[in-house]
Amino acid sequence: MMIKKSILLLICLDAALIGQAHATNVDVLTLGSLIPPQSIETFKADNPSIDLKVRPAASDYDDLTQRLLRDNVAGTVPDVIFQGYNRSELTIRRGLAIPLTPFLNQDKAWADTSYEAISNELCRSGDTPYGLPYIVSVPILYYNADLVHKAGGDPDHLPNTWPEITALAAKITTLGDNRIGGYFDYAAAGNWTFMALIESQGGRMMSADDRTITFNGQEGLRALEIVRDFGKAGQIDMPREQAYQAFSAGTVGMLMTSSGFLKTQLKQAKFDLRTTPIPITDNGRVPAGGGCIMMLARKPDQQKAAWTFMKFMESMPVQHMVSDVTSYVPGNRKATAELEASIAPQDARMASIRASMKAGRWYSFPGDNSLRITDRIRVLLQEVVTLRRSPEEALEEMTKSVQQLLPK
Repeated sequence: MMIKKSILLLICLDAALIGQAHATNVDVLTLGSLIPPQSIETFKADNPSIDLKVRPAASDYDDLTQRLLRDNVAGTVPDVIFQGYNRSELTIRRGLAIPLTPFLNQDKAWADTSYEAISNELCRSGDTPYGLPYIVSVPILYYNADLVHKAGGDPDHLPNTWPEITALAAKITTLGDNRIGGYFDYAAAGNWTFMALIESQGGRMMSADDRTITFNGQEGLRALEIVRDFGKAGQIDMPREQAYQAFSAGTVGMLMTSSGFLKTQLKQAKFDLRTTPIPITDNGRVPAGGGCIMMLARKPDQQKAAWTFMKFMESMPVQHMVSDVTSYVPGNRKATAELEASIAPQDARMASIRASMKAGRWYSFPGDNSLRITDRIRVLLQEVVTLRRSPEEALEEMTKSVQQLLPK
């Protein structure tokens, strides 16, 4: 009897080893908070033939992109990457991303019944999809309704123009007790919030062919004036993490930043928290924050396994799980529609759901100096919000600096 058990145990061990030997490896690179651990556990349990490995997380999309470029030089590119929308074009231009048209055509039934991209501008080059929109954040305004009321505002009728918004921030600052009326998140990765100010007016950063700067017109100047007005209203220059903590502690009246932080703020804030979309014109849009799932695998068996994982992360249950954990809007529009139908109109998440309907491409400057350009713009935004440089001076210097760093 003991011999039979030993033989049975050996057979089971051999089977397990054979299964492991034939497992297809899929390496994934992402940000730390974007993949709920329970989703990975579920995927591994449902797909034992795929050996999924999630690499150490990047801190943000710029860090992720730098790591990707280093991996490319070293020959260790991951099979799947959760790339920021603003860096997806760079990933495509470097020849790293695999076109997804054959996979979508092959799985047409899935695409027709279970998946719809929240925006056709995202993760594409021309008409070719190179990624599946995974999550979407949009710039929104967070309000401490208690401070709004103390400053003489009406939390049930929050302002809907920038002059009214920054005027309210100034009133909150005058309440004293180290109150800060408002905080504009100028240091967001890829100049995201600054681009939002321009594009929400109908402006664009560059011409469609990426050859001509277009942010240096009235929309760009007005955007910098709004940044300056936050400084005039009492914004203190501090790291964004510190600003978020100050807001949740009740000392900052309003935040203009990503909707992706809503879950954390709702958990930490001890006051009545309200949200609104930022002002946007009829022909305006907002750049989609967040990222798409891109396939970089080259071998057919790894591509097949990578596609299985990508579809799983776009499934309704996972999309709802990610949205619940992170406050991001699902990149699968079908999941977004279900979410909108399930929550109350006054729910704090509704601002980002509505704004996401006008979400478009998160622009990234062309060429190898893209990261240097965004860093230079960030420095100039800091000088404007701290009132060390006027909007006019900053716009002139921004135009000059970007022009020098663009491809010749």
